[in-house]
Amino acid sequence: MSLVTPARPRRLLAVALSLTAVAAVSGCGAFDPPRAQPCAWLDRGSDAADGTRSQTVVLADRSPSTRPDKATPEDRVPDWAATLLDAQELALPALEGGNLSVAGFDGTRATVNWEVNRTLVTPVTGNDTLKKDRRSGRRGCLEKRLRQLSAEAPSTGRTDVLGALAAADDQLGTGHGRRRIVVATDGLTNTGCADLRSAGFDGTAEIEETVRRCREAGELPDLTGTEVNLVGIGRAARGGVPSSPQTAWLAAFWSRLCKATGASSCAVAATARVREAGADNGTARTEPQVTFPAVAQRSAGRVTTIVLPGSVLFATDRAELSKAARDTLDEAARRIADLDPLSVAISGHTDSRGTEQRGRQLSSARAQAVRAALAERGIAVASARGYSDDRPRCTPEYRDGVPDYAAMACNRRVEIAVTVRR
Repeated sequence: MSLVTPARPRRLLAVALSLTAVAAVSGCGAFDPPRAQPCAWLDRGSDAADGTRSQTVVLADRSPSTRPDKATPEDRVPDWAATLLDAQELALPALEGGNLSVAGFDGTRATVNWEVNRTLVTPVTGNDTLKKDRRSGRRGCLEKRLRQLSAEAPSTGRTDVLGALAAADDQLGTGHGRRRIVVATDGLTNTGCADLRSAGFDGTAEIEETVRRCREAGELPDLTGTEVNLVGIGRAARGGVPSSPQTAWLAAFWSRLCKATGASSCAVAATARVREAGADNGTARTEPQVTFPAVAQRSAGRVTTIVLPGSVLFATDRAELSKAARDTLDEAARRIADLDPLSVAISGHTDSRGTEQRGRQLSSARAQAVRAALAERGIAVASARGYSDDRPRCTPEYRDGVPDYAAMACNRRVEIAVTVRR
């Protein structure tokens, strides 16, 4: 038997050895399995024709007002990724078996680009430990993607929340499964029918006028049968900070607009997680700011009412005017003088906490303090009275037994009723 290796096998052996050498130099084995991509599930589309699946749309406000500039305090930048992941609707078990879409938005419906486009979130399998680990991994992937799209530069120098909701409605399609929209936004829209740049942030009349205007303009999306959750309302990174009553008004504003769309449920909250300013500090785009007036004013017939938030004038449970109240009282006195009043009456109001006796004492003392301050500024006041919590502006103060502190802050106020000549 010959011990000489045939020529063809020798050539094949040489080729195999050469490939092995190349693979060794390149660092890649010729037979290595493909690297795992644990977040690839976010980029896999699904059969959109299956109209029985639940559809969840997630939107993050990336407009300039939510981005830090050089003057932004470190503790004021909203963290939309963490805020959204806190939402019950985005818990992994709630998403499984349905389609998920994710995008950022700013000033126009046309700039909403779906980073995650109707991805089917398949149910996890395995024992309880495996399910927990796999859901934890998916949550990490979703958090990473939310941070990426939140960090993207805004396409415009505006904010259009209604436009984003309209884009979400388009993305939901016409299926018959459960429909959900979760939006992280400061709610400070400055374009379209809901433009808040000239808002007084006071009373329901202004809200109802906005709803009427949006209906006439055709800018209210039809969200019939859709669950809507807006989080982070009032939590901007730039500009002024709304007072508690103004935040309560802003939440009421978006709740009313949401209900006007026909949504099956509307949950609006000012809660938001925050983060450090980070590398996007000083982003180039600017935006027309929505400002928060310290003094609100509304008119009805011959009476103009000027509303001063209690949080601006007084410390908690105190009737002594704070140092910060000076500018607010100067502004109130100027407005009263400009109205050329026939008479001026002051009413003090508190929230429902504490005893009735304490509420009347405190509201009366606060009314008298403002009366004295206006007298120093040349304004004669005919009467000053305390009403405790008898005339609330924001209700209810308790929801299912849980205190609504924004509503309570809205009710702590001093009102100045100015009767004017015809």
